[in-house]
Amino acid sequence: MVKIYSARTCLGSFNQGTELAPKEILGRSLMSGLAKNAIQFQLGASEELLRADKGHAVNAHYRLALVEFNKSLYKKIIKLTGSTDIALTLGGDHAISIATMFATKKRHSDCVVVYIDAHPDCNNPQSSPTGNIHGMPLATVLGDSLYSDFKLPKYRYDEVFTIGIKDADQFERHYIKKNNILCVSMDEIIEKGIASALKKIKQQISGRPVHVSLDIDSIDVSEAPGTGIINKGGLSYREVSYLCRNLQEKIVAIDLVEVNPTRDIADKTINLSAELAINLLGGQWSVYDRYLDAKH
Repeated sequence: MVKIYSARTCLGSFNQGTELAPKEILGRSLMSGLAKNAIQFQLGASEELLRADKGHAVNAHYRLALVEFNKSLYKKIIKLTGSTDIALTLGGDHAISIATMFATKKRHSDCVVVYIDAHPDCNNPQSSPTGNIHGMPLATVLGDSLYSDFKLPKYRYDEVFTIGIKDADQFERHYIKKNNILCVSMDEIIEKGIASALKKIKQQISGRPVHVSLDIDSIDVSEAPGTGIINKGGLSYREVSYLCRNLQEKIVAIDLVEVNPTRDIADKTINLSAELAINLLGGQWSVYDRYLDAKH
């Protein structure tokens, strides 16, 4: 059973509008695709944070509010997700993945994370050039950054695998290198191809439970215009769909984040988001599939 959680906030980013994404993705495409593929699902709890005191921490905006938001979302996922369920969480910005990744580690102690993003999100309040917490989730679940606010079971550095990385600041590049985190950059994908990149990651997974955290801004703006930080030179449709269709491991959790309906064009990003989520769940919901469905 797929349990679907809505994490409605944009306060971890400058991406106002992401709080609208769960409702739009569900209503415009995802629920139809799940039904068409006979994927059983239930709508789980919703967590919402639309307004808060920004606080005085210049380099960790809305820290108190987002920590409480993530703690509450974490508890709901733990309480409502059965041992054989897949937790599908619709953001919201990437700050919501602090809760989801910690929840997966609690549910499956041997799990790993496949982090599909143009950015490695391993900053901390001291190093962050923006102060936005959506740039800190990976470092937090690895025991750094905001970890002291949570103190939950954390991941080892060899349990997270990043793919599609294109834009990283100097601190993030140093962090990845220092901690020997497996990072498949866009340059490597260009040089060796997406099949080689996927093979490299799957060799590390070794049959363990997988949490996929998919930031829509990993995808080129031509395919995903509806997001906060548009990506010129990101993953193509062919690459990201191949990745999601062929990452056929023991997926136990999926995040879908940074979709902004207010910036989308003709539901292009919303439909792609739903398609990729269904791909990760073993189904298909492409433009062609939707075309065929509309004819019946």
